[in-house]
Amino acid sequence: MNVLAIETSAIYCSIAVFKDGQIFFEEDTNKSQHGKVILALIDELLDQSQLSLEQLDKILISYGPGSFTGLRVGCGVAQSFNLIHRIKCFGISSLKVLASTAYQNESKGKVVSLISLGMGEFAASKFDDKESLLDSKTEEFILQNQDLATFLKEHKDYHVITSSENTDMMNILKSKNFSFIQPEAKSMFEFITISDVASPQGNSFIVPNYLSNKDHWK
Repeated sequence: MNVLAIETSAIYCSIAVFKDGQIFFEEDTNKSQHGKVILALIDELLDQSQLSLEQLDKILISYGPGSFTGLRVGCGVAQSFNLIHRIKCFGISSLKVLASTAYQNESKGKVVSLISLGMGEFAASKFDDKESLLDSKTEEFILQNQDLATFLKEHKDYHVITSSENTDMMNILKSKNFSFIQPEAKSMFEFITISDVASPQGNSFIVPNYLSNKDHWK
C-alpha cells in the first residue's frame, strides 16, 4: 500500500509517504510557510520513495481543528489530487494526530490534546492510552479561556499536549504537566488500516474542520 500523509494544522508543515511498510518523512521548520513548501515537500518525498501520484492508494489529511490557513492549504492540495488523479482522501482529526505524535515520542498513559483556536477558545480531546486513539467515537470539545484552568485541574492526571504558541494558554500550562510538540505527518500512519478513518464528509472532498457549533466540555 502506498499512502501520502499531509499535516498542516499547526506551525510546521510536514509530509510523509508510506510505501510497503517503509516510511519517508520531511518537515519544514519555518513557521507558517505551508503554502510555500507543501508541493516541494511532496515532490521530494515522492522522488525519495520512487513513487508517482498515480501510484498512491490514498491520502491521509489532518483536517482540523487547527490553523485556519494551514488547514485550507492541506485540504486544498488533497482535494486537487483527488480531482485530478482520483486518489481517495481520508480526514483524520488533528487532535488525534497530535496525540499520536506524543505517544510515538514515548508519552504514556492519559493525555489531553489541546489546540488554540484563537479568540479565547481551545479545542481539546482526551485519550486514556495509545489504543484509545483508534476509537471512532472520541469526543472533541471547545474550552473557553476562562474555563481552561478549571478543566486542567479536574484532569490533573492527564498529560497535556499542545502544538499552539498561545501566550494565555502557556501561562496557565507552565505550572502543569504538559509538553509542547508539533504534530508529525508520519504519526498518521497509526490510522492507515482503520476502516472508518474517513471523515463524515466522505472520502474525497475533505474540507477543514474548525470544530465550530460544538458543545462545551460541561
